[in-house]
Amino acid sequence: MKSGNTWLRLLIANYLFAADAPIDINRIDLNSPYPVRKDFLEEKSIVDPNLLSFDETNLLRSIIMEDFVQRCDRINCIKVHDKHGVTIDGTPLFGRGDAWSAVYILRDPRDVAVSLAFHYNVTFDRAIKMLNNPKQRIAGYRGKYVPQVEQGVSDWSAHAASWVDQSDFPVHILRFEDLRANPVEAFGAVVAFMGLEKRQERVERSVRFSDFTELQRQERQSGFSERSSRSTAPFFRSGRVGAWAKVLTTAQSDAIAAAHHPMMERFGYL
Repeated sequence: MKSGNTWLRLLIANYLFAADAPIDINRIDLNSPYPVRKDFLEEKSIVDPNLLSFDETNLLRSIIMEDFVQRCDRINCIKVHDKHGVTIDGTPLFGRGDAWSAVYILRDPRDVAVSLAFHYNVTFDRAIKMLNNPKQRIAGYRGKYVPQVEQGVSDWSAHAASWVDQSDFPVHILRFEDLRANPVEAFGAVVAFMGLEKRQERVERSVRFSDFTELQRQERQSGFSERSSRSTAPFFRSGRVGAWAKVLTTAQSDAIAAAHHPMMERFGYL
């Protein structure tokens, strides 16, 4: 969460569909459903997700998405925030086998904490508690006017480990920092992993059309539908690497490093 998921989706959309102008940021169509939307789940199952427990909802999601993926004859890019794992009957939440693969976006948790604070309009201390909470969930509200079901994300290290160390399907690990430093090379590797025809001029065009200045221009002009209603900051606020060093106190950054030292060291953040 807040690690570059939306930016990557725009890079892919611009690669697949853009011609002479960037894709509209409010119309990211990647031929796939959003599997946490209650209306999608109810449409496919005739079951009201508001009546289900968290575990029952995850089981329903796994059944619906496995059926959806097996019926598809094309690549679908499905956005998720969840920690990967198994449902109450042992079924993987996001499937198993050749029909599945994932691009996992990893970002320095100190920068994630800053971005999270602005996204939810909370203090840095509150964002750090969310990042360090092994029981953390998002969208945990019931009611027909709440569009998403609850999602278990856990803490930063557990979330990362659940994806990068699982063996249910192939995973391409993409560090946000590498995507910022060398977007053409990093995104080109994603294109190749996805099994798409890699055309260098299209990779470069997608990177140009998905540049943060372009995304910020569109958001200023038309707003962005995925921006949290609680936020007072733009969704495409900064995207800078290492911005945490200017806003977090030593105690705050140390709290993150203490909670996630092994995983941060493993991926070059310490």
